[in-house]
Amino acid sequence: LNIAFAITQIYSKAQTVSNLPDSMLVLGETFKIGETAINYGSVLMLLLFLFVWFVLRDTAPGRHVYAVGNNAEAARLNGIPSKRVLLIIYTLAGLMYGIAALLLVARTSVGDPNAGQTENLESITAVVLGGTSLFGGRGNVLGTLIGALIVGVFRNGLTLIGVSSVYQILITGILVILAVTTDQLSRRKG
Repeated sequence: LNIAFAITQIYSKAQTVSNLPDSMLVLGETFKIGETAINYGSVLMLLLFLFVWFVLRDTAPGRHVYAVGNNAEAARLNGIPSKRVLLIIYTLAGLMYGIAALLLVARTSVGDPNAGQTENLESITAVVLGGTSLFGGRGNVLGTLIGALIVGVFRNGLTLIGVSSVYQILITGILVILAVTTDQLSRRKG
């Protein structure tokens, strides 16, 4: 993460990039259904959630992901190519991060080299709040979506009441600790 951040700073000379091509801003545009304006990026996000939900729930590769997440060695002994599954998951995660970056650029209309520094903490918080175990083998996409909505509403609420961004990061960190502690306690009881 630090290497990628440093490369971004060096390449951009720590300057925000504006006047982006229209093709990079398409996902930030809206269309109307009745009186409601809907963002193309939101539609893409929901479609990706549905697709991943289907794959994880209803396909053999999805079951392999859960098996490898629960115990990679046991999955390998059962004939699941654990290393290949992990490579595919990390590759797809990189693709998803790239799509998320495009959504952020489309929403803000600028390329900010400092953007996204706390999103890794927020994503971990959202996933754990959504019921996914950090130790693997348990979780679902709907829970992650709900966790992301909780974190987003929480951060937006803190912004609206005027809480400094430093304290927002602190509070999000405390949420992560509480969520991980809850996850750890539930694993011990199980």
